[in-house]
Amino acid sequence: MSRRAAALFLLALAACQPYQGPPQKGGEPPDGGNRIEPDFVDQTWAELMQHTQIGVPGRATHPCASRDGKFIVYSSTETGPRSQIFIRATGGVAPTQVTTNNGQNLFPRFSPDGKRIAFASDVAGNFDIYVVLKDAPANWMQVTTSAQDDVAPSWSPDGKKIAYSTKNPNGVWQLIIVDVGTGMPTFLGPGMYPDWSPTGEWIAFQSQPKGDWRSSIWLVRPDWTDLQEVAADRHKQWAAITPRFSPDGKWIAYATVNRSVESRIYGEAGAADNIWVIMPDGRGDTQITTDLSAEWWPSWGGERVFFVSDRHRHPNIYSVKPKPLIE
Repeated sequence: MSRRAAALFLLALAACQPYQGPPQKGGEPPDGGNRIEPDFVDQTWAELMQHTQIGVPGRATHPCASRDGKFIVYSSTETGPRSQIFIRATGGVAPTQVTTNNGQNLFPRFSPDGKRIAFASDVAGNFDIYVVLKDAPANWMQVTTSAQDDVAPSWSPDGKKIAYSTKNPNGVWQLIIVDVGTGMPTFLGPGMYPDWSPTGEWIAFQSQPKGDWRSSIWLVRPDWTDLQEVAADRHKQWAAITPRFSPDGKWIAYATVNRSVESRIYGEAGAADNIWVIMPDGRGDTQITTDLSAEWWPSWGGERVFFVSDRHRHPNIYSVKPKPLIE
């Protein structure tokens, strides 16, 4: 892997490294699609499911669920050292490989109609944004051609634009919106990992104060107005990263870094711990994963939240059904 590709992997996994907590109880989870927990009881989640079973040295990351939750697209090294894009039915076993190139292929996202997939690839040198037809993966379209790394695409609800992150020459990550048809970019402001709301009125993203690694979750209009902070730690002990809207736009799922007591005791600085959900107005902040392993990169599909977890000491994709959340 090149130094630049390795650096981008560190970006993708930043704040998401596992910590060595107390030993896990019980055996390995069952095959993908099998339920592990039967009901909510007193938990905020139920029906933990494992969707990938990739062993060492491979890994699965960057899941994106279809709006109905029936499919996930993700990045994986299950066929070799370079990350490729795969699609899998959430209740199925065999995945379909989308990319087969010699680059690193990361951050896949379904289009709103589920017919296209946007992703970042360095197949042509630096990372750019590409779009491929879900059912005709040989037909690629390159959307961005900048000299900087362009990553983490997110579709507008009408499928005509993509928001993404780019690293400017000064090393600052910025948000850009590009017209998929014309390639015309619109520069917004500093931030990473954008996610467009289902109505198109808002973009959620991750940003951090200068000189501080503790990112927080923000909302902004697509014209970079009405900026507001949604999830943050006023005491500067933990960070909030990688926001994703629910299909109805009423909730935002995000991952936390060093928020749990366990991760601060057993983990390293910048270690991911759990998935939370919060309303766009900042109410209802609720933890929906409770395992002692690191869990990150949430994606909402149907009634489930999908995420990466290193439970059993290896990154694979899981999902849970959040307890009904009352406004």
